[in-house]
Amino acid sequence: MRILLVFIIILAGHCKSFAAEGGGRTPTFALEGDVTLTSHYVEYGLSHSDNSPALQGSFWFNFGSQFRLGLWGSNTNFENSDDHFNLRGNAEIKVDFTPNSHAIIHYSQNTYYNGGDHNGNILGLHLHFWDFRVLYENNSNWEATDDASTRFAMGKLSTVMGNWRWNNEAGYNMPENEAYNAYFDVRTGLGRKVGVIFVEGALTGTSESSQFHGAGDFFFILTASTDL
Repeated sequence: MRILLVFIIILAGHCKSFAAEGGGRTPTFALEGDVTLTSHYVEYGLSHSDNSPALQGSFWFNFGSQFRLGLWGSNTNFENSDDHFNLRGNAEIKVDFTPNSHAIIHYSQNTYYNGGDHNGNILGLHLHFWDFRVLYENNSNWEATDDASTRFAMGKLSTVMGNWRWNNEAGYNMPENEAYNAYFDVRTGLGRKVGVIFVEGALTGTSESSQFHGAGDFFFILTASTDL
């Protein structure tokens, strides 16, 4: 964690120089957002809605081309918990290296209503190189255990069959809670834009599904999303 914080400070301190080297994008102060309807809310292979549909939305305000703040929300349904809605306050710093590569420093403050069992924060570093991505995230209260979990992941977004998007990601999760083993999660999704709506079918799963009592099984998910 200390190494990551040092790296974040270095990146943040060089934001202006990286932007200058990348061509100096014109700052854009604008509001943007999206809304998604999904047949099942699954995050990193684990169910957050107990096989039920979820309506999700996000709003961002861009403070120029490198920094933005926003909110994201979704209904949730956890076994033996009163956490039925997740609201995240998000902050991101984007650092451009080249026209085809950049880093995103991401922070989320998680608040759950009405129980608050899952409250915590997520600190992440996302590296993007062309269609590839490398992700690091640390969740301070993983699955309401009051213990942290660290996740490393790699992914790739490809365009196939003309205008279809094939999105793949595999992650390795290391919970600090002694009741859980480290595990892999995988997700593959294929979708395309129909008018203003992006429709996707995806398959997710984990390598240690038995320890999650059904929450980490293989799931097929349908989603429809659109920009606001």
